[in-house]
Amino acid sequence: MRSLFGFNKAEQAPGSPNISEKSTTDTPVADTSSEPAIPPVLECPGINGPLQEIKALSDDEQKVLEQIKSEIPELIKDLPPIDENVKAFVDESCIARYIRARKGVYEDTKKALRKTIEWRAATRPHALLPDAVEVENRTGKMYMNGFDKFSRPVIYMYNHRQNTKDADNQIRWVVYTLELCIRHMCPGVEKVTLAIDATNWGFSSSVSIGTAKKFLDILSNHYPERLGRAVVFMPPKLFVGFYSLVSPFIDPVTKAKVAFVNPKEPPTEQTDGGSSSPWIAIEECFDRNCLEKDCYGDWQFQYNHQVYWKSIEEEFAQAKAALLAKQ
Repeated sequence: MRSLFGFNKAEQAPGSPNISEKSTTDTPVADTSSEPAIPPVLECPGINGPLQEIKALSDDEQKVLEQIKSEIPELIKDLPPIDENVKAFVDESCIARYIRARKGVYEDTKKALRKTIEWRAATRPHALLPDAVEVENRTGKMYMNGFDKFSRPVIYMYNHRQNTKDADNQIRWVVYTLELCIRHMCPGVEKVTLAIDATNWGFSSSVSIGTAKKFLDILSNHYPERLGRAVVFMPPKLFVGFYSLVSPFIDPVTKAKVAFVNPKEPPTEQTDGGSSSPWIAIEECFDRNCLEKDCYGDWQFQYNHQVYWKSIEEEFAQAKAALLAKQ
């Protein structure tokens, strides 16, 4: 029986790059400190503060949920062979997120769910092998590490560490990271926080607008109601200009979750290039002791690829074993 969580070399996840070809990529590996490397924090440390409130469904929305629950067999019919993981994806909390994202409209919710089920059945994001995306994070450009003050997993993004140009594989790494965050969400948590360091942001190291749009499409269509906050640290004017280009493609609800931080100045409510994103204090979203120093926190974490990737491989093995145990 084929593993629900991984593929051997001859049976990779659909769309994955050839691993043997990938391994020859000459990409530098992040290891910039002679100090003992600090391992990443992937496991939920427990709830130590307030949680972001999950909006309750209205009576009408609850009726939509019950109707869709009764139609799950119809939602998954006529699809490529799908495994138990894809079926288990459509649970009550998942349906509720799609209902909130589609404003409680039954037909819109059903179509959106079907679209995501088709996408998951075809791409099997839960089955992405670490080897298939390892090259994407050799420089530590984007990764999950720790939790914010609302116990949401934090995804750090360092644009200036960009090291690849394969847009499809860049998106795979985004998807892998989102799936990793979801596996390690604390009880009662459904969203992630993005910590985006824009200090050294530049077009030369930025992903293309097309890739950015694809990322937003996947986030809004296949991971709705998963973004809690996107905090941009020290955005230069160039970044604000880029944001103004992509912001028209961002759903207004998602756009409202974007915030800017300037640790050197007190926050003020202002607009930048029509972005209308508020400036906030770090403490509104993070405990400084749990925020990486490269994002102006006090945590002396520095990305070390060998150490981080060892944790990723160990986590993958544990997650795979847990899924196989359920078969």
